Amino acid sequence: MGELFTIALLNPMVNLLVLLNNVLFGSFGLAIIAFTILVRVATFPLTYRQLHATRQMQAIQPRVQEINKKYSDPKRRQEEMMKLYREAGVNPLGCLGPMLIQFPILIALYSAVRIALPNSPEALEKLSSHVYDWAYLQHALPVKEFFLGMDLRHPNLLMVVLVGITTYAQSKTTVTVSTDERVRQQQAMMNVMLPLMFAFFALQFPSGVSLYWVVNSIVGIGFNILIYGFKPLGIEPFFKVRAPAPAPAAAEPAPAAAAVSSAPELRTPTHGPGRSKRQNRRRRPE
Repeated sequence: MGELFTIALLNPMVNLLVLLNNVLFGSFGLAIIAFTILVRVATFPLTYRQLHATRQMQAIQPRVQEINKKYSDPKRRQEEMMKLYREAGVNPLGCLGPMLIQFPILIALYSAVRIALPNSPEALEKLSSHVYDWAYLQHALPVKEFFLGMDLRHPNLLMVVLVGITTYAQSKTTVTVSTDERVRQQQAMMNVMLPLMFAFFALQFPSGVSLYWVVNSIVGIGFNILIYGFKPLGIEPFFKVRAPAPAPAAAEPAPAAAAVSSAPELRTPTHGPGRSKRQNRRRRPE
């Protein structure tokens, strides 16, 4: 499995980084920026499906909460949930599938940036083993490690701050809809904790990896605005997300007056036991 991951994902990404480094005037920083944008654009269909499914699930959360309150039996609750998903046209696994597909891609992307920035002779030899046997790529090694005055092989305080800021901005442009106060509080806490956590990680990572994360977050902000829009600036979504189907209206009982009017009329019988006494007197025996 590890060998398949290396051949199918890691090696192509490492070689693309080295190729972009050659094309972009030997600037590995520009190569990281271009590489991150290319990969994010290539995986945009997956990102769109994930964000679309997430927003669909958020839109039906009020109805989900109603079902949870109304039914205490787990089996009946599950049946009603599946019925709701069918009526709304929502796949509960729709936001999970694209995420699982993107996960190995992101791991390979992160590993490729670290491998392409060797900080020792052993690391340089490891990089050579990942680069294809093509003179145009082999002669480009080692890549230049400096970009805008910073060494991409070591942590940089400015990049640490940018990692925190861009991660926070990306979380703020992700629209979340929840009527549960506890869920909103958890989301608000995560919007603060995640940037701090990634900024802490950036203290340990090479600044080349931090540069990748900053560009990745900026592209993610752009995708969120395209799909969700940005109300503070009056930006409408470019990709319209189909709203879930509304809940079917309950059939109202017919009014009592209508029921009476629709009943058959009662007529006085013209013969038989139900005749009036006057009619009986008028009839004489033969």
